[in-house]
Amino acid sequence: MESNYVYSFLIVIMFLSSCGQKDSHFLFDGETFKGWEGNTEVFRIEDGAIIGGNLLKPLDKTYYLNTRKKYNDFRLTLKVKILDQDSTANAGISFRASRVPNSQHVAAYQADLGYGQAQEMANFSTHTPKNMSQRYPLWGTLVDECREDHFRYPRPDLFPVIFLSVPDRELVEKTVNFGDWNDMEILADGNHIKIKINDIQMVDFIETADVAREGYICLQAHHGEPFEVHYKDILIEEL
Repeated sequence: MESNYVYSFLIVIMFLSSCGQKDSHFLFDGETFKGWEGNTEVFRIEDGAIIGGNLLKPLDKTYYLNTRKKYNDFRLTLKVKILDQDSTANAGISFRASRVPNSQHVAAYQADLGYGQAQEMANFSTHTPKNMSQRYPLWGTLVDECREDHFRYPRPDLFPVIFLSVPDRELVEKTVNFGDWNDMEILADGNHIKIKINDIQMVDFIETADVAREGYICLQAHHGEPFEVHYKDILIEEL
């Protein structure tokens, strides 16, 4: 009788434990594009990483490799590095994304990577860099772009984009391993979005607008001078 009670108790504990488990799995198997779709001439796989762009020629436009599945609330972790010659490259991880019809762009949030023009920061955010002649490090910046409703974009005549949250330049420069691997973490939990680089928080943002909370996850290779962006160890935990 006692053994039956103990057995039943263990079964209940195992059931409760399994109910509390999160669905965590790798989005990239390290060898194939299974679960992804996009231009496999721009994106390739080498040494267990997805690589966008190349060091021999510039990209004529921006390209995205997106998951076939849509995601809502999640914690995404991955490793990222950018290789370029003159710190002009740009890339990003877009999420809760949808494809823009008849366009290479996606409507989405994006955890930005790389650099941008200081003037772009002045045009598309409330942040004005101290030195307008330098390129601005965008690592960890939260971007929103290309939604059909342009209500919150400051200069849609130039491009439908806004930098929602911009990390301090000094914080970025002392946190990011430029030219080497960096650990990225993106948390999207309801209207709460956080971005970390190498365990340092870059963004803690609360969304107040009515925008899509489900969509694809996309790896970006931005148009521009010759460069490579590497993505690997892409792990998602659905919340």
